[in-house]
Amino acid sequence: MKARGRAVWSGGVSALLGRRMARLARLLAAAAVAVAALGVTASSALAYGSPLPCAGRTEAPVFAPWGDDSSYFLIPNGGFETRAMNWSLRGGASVVTGNEPWHVHSWRDGHDLQLSPGSSAESRTMCIGMGVSGLRMFVKGVSAGSAILHVDAIVQDPSNGWVGTAAFDVNGGSPIWAPTILIELPRLFNGIGQESLTIRLTERGSAATWLVDDVYLDPFKSW
Repeated sequence: MKARGRAVWSGGVSALLGRRMARLARLLAAAAVAVAALGVTASSALAYGSPLPCAGRTEAPVFAPWGDDSSYFLIPNGGFETRAMNWSLRGGASVVTGNEPWHVHSWRDGHDLQLSPGSSAESRTMCIGMGVSGLRMFVKGVSAGSAILHVDAIVQDPSNGWVGTAAFDVNGGSPIWAPTILIELPRLFNGIGQESLTIRLTERGSAATWLVDDVYLDPFKSW
């Protein structure tokens, strides 16, 4: 079993942002709240699209500069480089030109997701291993106060229909990109070794625009 890295914020890891980045990271980490609820019966239309099959993936410790040495893999179109493919965008959500400044996936990347007030984005349901432990992404808010980026991670066990949901809020906004802390996925049991995952992003609270990029999963155990 591989050792899991901790989602730890640290300063001085980027010449681009320096102390400002470290300060923002501490604020975001302090403001983030995660809750999980298990045991909800699945519906026939759990989430967007028919599930993408489990497939080969490339893993890398992309969050190592922030103290997390775990390997992660990008979800299908998690960098929004193929525009809205494998995403359902609503209420004015759109894919725009831009990128998180570290280009952790590729220096050729040049797009991210923009969530305007009241908008939402939902990933296409994807197959994951039951050991996939959490997700991280990069976010940037353009407001302060009560602006909230709300994240729902919905997991279904296809062998018995059970559904688990983890909800996570990033509170407050800042014009600086930052990685989220690790968002733990629900734990389902008695399955066949694979699950279906959907990620839903929603802008809440005071009017704000959020940018999201490079959505990654921590496999921890392989399917």
